[in-house]
Amino acid sequence: MKRFSFILIFMCCFSGSLLAATTLHLKNSIEVSCKDVLLGDLVVDSKLIPLEWTTRRVMASPPAGEVTYYSLTTVAQGLARFEDMTSVTLSGEPVLTISRSDRKVEKDEFYKPLRAYLGSHEPWKNNDFDVDVLNIPRNVRVPAGKTTYKITQVNQKTSKGYSEAYVSVLVDGVEEAEVPVGIEIQFLSEVWVVARNLERGHIIGESDLRSEMHVVDSTGNYLSSKENVVGHEVSRALTVGDLLRSNAVSKPLCAKRGDWVSINALGNNLHITLRGKAMANGRLGDRIMCVNERSSRKVLVELTGSGNGVLVRL
Repeated sequence: MKRFSFILIFMCCFSGSLLAATTLHLKNSIEVSCKDVLLGDLVVDSKLIPLEWTTRRVMASPPAGEVTYYSLTTVAQGLARFEDMTSVTLSGEPVLTISRSDRKVEKDEFYKPLRAYLGSHEPWKNNDFDVDVLNIPRNVRVPAGKTTYKITQVNQKTSKGYSEAYVSVLVDGVEEAEVPVGIEIQFLSEVWVVARNLERGHIIGESDLRSEMHVVDSTGNYLSSKENVVGHEVSRALTVGDLLRSNAVSKPLCAKRGDWVSINALGNNLHITLRGKAMANGRLGDRIMCVNERSSRKVLVELTGSGNGVLVRL
C-alpha cells in the first residue's frame, strides 16, 4: 500500500494514464559528482532505460560535501517536462538521499595552467622560464567533476619575496573557488655543463661539455653556451654535471718566460716569420714582450697558440 502511494503521486504529477508503460526503480541513496542530478544517476539499473534518458537533468546537485533529501514528488516534477515520460511510473522510497562528492585541491594541479598562462604573457612570453608552486591555502575543496583553471592575475615579487597568482577553479564550467597561489618564476639560460670528470690543467675539447637550460644567478658567473671555451684550460677539478663558471677555466698558457715564440709578421702581400724569446708568461690572447732573436730588439706579440703569436708592433 505504501509503495502504491508513491506511484500514484508520480502519476498525478504527470496527469497521465494509470496504466504505466515503464517503471523506473530509483535508488534510496545517490552520490553524484557533477552540478546536475541526471536520471541515469537515480535509477537502479540505467541499462534498462533508453540511452538518451540517462543524461536528462532531473534537478540541481546539492552543494559539494553536503547531503540533501528530495521527495519522490520532486523527482517527478523534474521529469514532467519530458513529453515522452508521461506514462512512466516511479518506484522507490518516499525520500531520496542525494550527496555530491568533493575533493581537496592539490598543489600540483596548478603547474600546467600556470605555465600556459605565463608562456603567453609578458615578460615571460618568448622566454625560457621555470615556475615553482610554493604554496596554496590549506584544505581547498571543490566538487568532484571536470576541473579547469583560469588565471585571473599574477602579481610579481610581492612583499613575501615571491609572486602570487590568482586562479579560478571551475568544475563542470562553474566557478567554485578562487585560489591565491604562491609561486616563484625564474628565467632559464643556456649554459655549459661538464659532460665528464675533468682534471686540473686539462685542455677543454668539444666532447668535454654539453649545453643545457638552467636557472642561474646572474652573480654566479656561469658561462653561456654561446661562449667558445674549447681550448681553455681547467683551473680546478670539475665533476660531471657541474655548471661551468668563468673562474673554473682560464685561457691556455701559450708561452713561459724564456720560451721561444714563433712570431708571424703580416703586412701588405708580406708574411714574415720571426723568432723571439718571451720576456713573461702569457696565455692565449695575451700580449707580451719578446726579444727578436736576430736584432735583439723588443717586440710586442699577441699570443695565438702554444709557442705562436703575431707581431703587434716593433
